[in-house]
Amino acid sequence: MKRRSIWRNYNKPYVANHSIEWIQSGEKYYDRLVEIIASANTEIQLQTYIFKADRTGRKIANALIDAAKRGVNIYILIDAYGSQDMSLELQQTMEAAGIQLRRYGVLFSKGRFHIARRLHRKVMVIDGQTAVVGGINIADQYAGTSKMPAWLDFAAIVTGSTAGRLELICRSRWKLIKFPKKPKTDKKQASHPSIMIRVRRNDFVRNQNEIAISYRQAFRQAEKTLVIVGGYFLPGGRTRRLIKNAVNRGVDVSVLVAEKSDVGIMVSARRYLYGWLTKNGIRVFEYRPSNVHGKVLVRDEKWCSIGSYDLNNLSTFSNIELNLDVNNVEFSKSISDHIQHIMKGESTEITLRSMLMNRNILTRLKCWLAYRFVKILFVLSVVLAGKKDEKQ
Repeated sequence: MKRRSIWRNYNKPYVANHSIEWIQSGEKYYDRLVEIIASANTEIQLQTYIFKADRTGRKIANALIDAAKRGVNIYILIDAYGSQDMSLELQQTMEAAGIQLRRYGVLFSKGRFHIARRLHRKVMVIDGQTAVVGGINIADQYAGTSKMPAWLDFAAIVTGSTAGRLELICRSRWKLIKFPKKPKTDKKQASHPSIMIRVRRNDFVRNQNEIAISYRQAFRQAEKTLVIVGGYFLPGGRTRRLIKNAVNRGVDVSVLVAEKSDVGIMVSARRYLYGWLTKNGIRVFEYRPSNVHGKVLVRDEKWCSIGSYDLNNLSTFSNIELNLDVNNVEFSKSISDHIQHIMKGESTEITLRSMLMNRNILTRLKCWLAYRFVKILFVLSVVLAGKKDEKQ
């Protein structure tokens, strides 16, 4: 019976009549966020894992403060662990402007330290009409500087009824809040009725496993290509078998990962899988300029999932995640072409020969130990997430 509840949202329908575009991380992304915030009239919902009090964070905070001064109701939910660099000074400045800001998942309460089940999704909704969903946090790393290229990440900007659904999802995370009644306004008309979108969530503690199911379905249905951007790519055995089966059917599978990462042990753990991946015909590309933080899956250049979900057990069984499934050829082919261009021009393909030439026995041992250690951490996180206090 419990298994049935986990799979209950498998067949949620797609909704038509949207406009949507993808956007890459960088300064232009945050410029676009400022523009979208400036268009708000009644309500802004913002939920993110990381909101730093750095140059980028203050840029977005100032735009939100300006909107609050215009009378826009603003609700910000940040993760207590991920947003430790959100200063009390910046928080108080925003609250003084009338912005409601809360931290999800206090790190220490009732004599226990809470590290699992983080609010990992990144979503902003404007007036229930426009939404931004992706993997991009609010921090300088994603904007880039003269000395540091922006981390590679992606988001989708969508207009249509899905934005209204996302607003309700964001509101549901707030406890004991009575939201003001919104005035009736003319809804923005989306220009592409053929764009089909559905919202997908992962929160295994709440029996939501929709994104993982979407990924597995894509692996089973793929006929020609699978393009994966995996910021912290470390698929479990079941997922690897599904990808291998796709290759055996003649599907071309390409994975874009980081050459260097902010979590070094994840790179070593992932490289432990390179032998298995390359032997089974899965092409792996390491992005050279900066870290890869994006989370994208494109199937056959006609279907795409984009959001905060990493292809690992932490996202599947522990964290709170949010993706959009987009069933549209134009959108999917556009982002797929862009990712493949990055693979060819800014990445190094890992081959079995290059891997054997560059890795001695000590390096292989290091990768094996890292893989085992990370797997243990994932298991502990899942166990702790299941015990986490739901009253937060």
